Amino acid sequence: MQNAFTNPLVALHEVTLSLLTQDSSDKLLNALLDRAVEFTGADSGTISILDDSRKFLEIKAFRGFEQDMPKTVKLKIGEGVTGRCIVTGKLRNVGDTSQDKYYIAVRQDIRSELAVPLKVGNKNFGVISVDSKRLDAFNGEHEEYLQTLADYAAQIFTTTTSVESLSHRTHLQDVLLQISGVLGKYADVKLFFEEVIRILADKLGVRRSAIYLYDSVTNELSVAASLNYSPDEIAKGRYSPGEGVTGKAFKQRKAIAVSDISQDSQFLNKTGHQREDEDIVSFFAAPFFEGGEPRGVFNMEFKFQSQSKFEDQSFLAQILSSLFGQALQIEKLVQQSSREVKEENIILRRQLKSTFEYENIVGAHPRMAELFARMKMAADSASAVLITGESGTGKELIASALHQNSMRSANPLVKINCAAIPADLLESELFGYARGAFTGAVDDYKGKVLSAHKGTLFLDEIGELDLKLQAKLLRVLQEKEFSPLGSNKVIKVDVRIIAATNANLEAAVKEKTFREDLFYRLNVVRLAIPPLRERTSDLPLLVQHLLDKICERNGKKVPVINEAAFQKLQSYTFPGNIRELENILERAVVLNAKNEIDVSDIQLGDGSIVPTAAAVGAGAPAGFDLRTYLKEEIAKSTPGEIFTSVIGNVEKEIIRIALNQNQFNKRKTAEVLGVNRVTLDKKIQQYDLFEI
Repeated sequence: MQNAFTNPLVALHEVTLSLLTQDSSDKLLNALLDRAVEFTGADSGTISILDDSRKFLEIKAFRGFEQDMPKTVKLKIGEGVTGRCIVTGKLRNVGDTSQDKYYIAVRQDIRSELAVPLKVGNKNFGVISVDSKRLDAFNGEHEEYLQTLADYAAQIFTTTTSVESLSHRTHLQDVLLQISGVLGKYADVKLFFEEVIRILADKLGVRRSAIYLYDSVTNELSVAASLNYSPDEIAKGRYSPGEGVTGKAFKQRKAIAVSDISQDSQFLNKTGHQREDEDIVSFFAAPFFEGGEPRGVFNMEFKFQSQSKFEDQSFLAQILSSLFGQALQIEKLVQQSSREVKEENIILRRQLKSTFEYENIVGAHPRMAELFARMKMAADSASAVLITGESGTGKELIASALHQNSMRSANPLVKINCAAIPADLLESELFGYARGAFTGAVDDYKGKVLSAHKGTLFLDEIGELDLKLQAKLLRVLQEKEFSPLGSNKVIKVDVRIIAATNANLEAAVKEKTFREDLFYRLNVVRLAIPPLRERTSDLPLLVQHLLDKICERNGKKVPVINEAAFQKLQSYTFPGNIRELENILERAVVLNAKNEIDVSDIQLGDGSIVPTAAAVGAGAPAGFDLRTYLKEEIAKSTPGEIFTSVIGNVEKEIIRIALNQNQFNKRKTAEVLGVNRVTLDKKIQQYDLFEI
């Protein structure tokens, strides 16, 4: 009865299962060699892969040899049985090594050797070979099995290597996104340098790194921030322009990458660092600039792993050096004393942080980065845009950003909420009317569409638009024309339409409540905003951004939010999204006399901290006393304005609570409050309760 290693079909099946479970190229090669040795009954074996120069074979896996064999044996192409195999690309079965003119004795007792090339298509990249102490140890069955195994494994090896490379690059992108998040955070650029180096060490395993700044007085580059540099090494690590790799990168104004510092004469190691391990170390030096002039050099060291990773790391060094140059520019602007320059500095910092901020929209989550990229591409086009997302996610802000970054920015951005105006009035509001069109129409009114001529028309809550008006809007999109109410005059108009909705328009089309042709006209470019609960990693950025905005608006100092309060926010799902987050933070700021926001200041849910009868009924916090609150509000109010200010505050909070409870659906909110939509919309404007 044949076992798995004498039956080639069974053995190949087991090999297939084994290879498919390997998650790295190193594990794959070792599993491959194990099976080859076991099946052929060999005494030893190796797998060799071409190095980056394609001149030598490097032993990546071995069996039956001394542990230091890979360091002592390095075959040239064409040298030995293995070297000939890679040159010819054909299998070699040597039954008697003493009679083979190419054979090189690696072990004195080897009498026969079988070598099979690893290749994809016509490209050879390695060799698998097995050896035996016996003469003529390998037969045709062994040849066939090893050839089949090598061909199959080569395909998997190539795929595994590609996946590893893709995973590595994705990880580098995540690290860059994290670093972008701290750009502009520190007024002192050296603190920024130290933060970046810490991230590189934690996330990428950078061994050593240093940031050198140029001193024009001493004409030297010296260490400003470092990783794994001793004080003595920092003192010694000074370079003149053109000296060593660091000095050359500075003088030549270009990045230099050294794959193996032990083999590169220009690497001076002036710090005198002693390396105890025997790993190949790669070194990268990239200059950074301010105002077009070189200001310093960024260095980092990695253990060499592969040529593709080496190239990725070289590109990373150049990107980081660019960020360091931007950080220097930020520091220079921050140091300016005039208010005008400070305001310009803030704008520049926002521009530099474009990888995680677009206009006034903040987010470092990959979905937000993707949204920003789509916005940048869509901004300058003339195509209609459909913005989708839950209430409170920031649809109006995105519409404003698209307009401000478009060729139409010098012309009007006209906004209208399709759900805020009754259907019988919305037509005249959108398309205007002619004098005498109805009672009270004493003059012509041009309407929102014509007001947006040469600019942008933003239609919020487009899903609430009446079918009759949908037809007129479709005419604007298709024919670029419309007729005012009560007029046969055709007006040509050049307007870009941006629409927004929190409704499922696809479902509305199926239900015949929204025109299919209009949907497809609006859905040319679609921007979907993720809800806050799906990008909670953005919470630190959003909290800081909103606190800055709230405190500026209220003339208050920005408080610190302690860990317990932040943890409470992180545990919440935010059904009202960013609008709800801003409301929570605003209450915490306005009703707080301290310079710190603690957990008791964070009131979640329906915001029932607000002292109104409605709030108490909806579940006010334990111990809350409405009478006490009103007394305090009256005591704080200006004489002569007590009634107006207190009642106004109560009315504002009632509307805020109702909006939050109904996720900013104005139709439902108006029904709950018992007011019409026009009144509700006016109150929202009066109290500045707009969507964030």
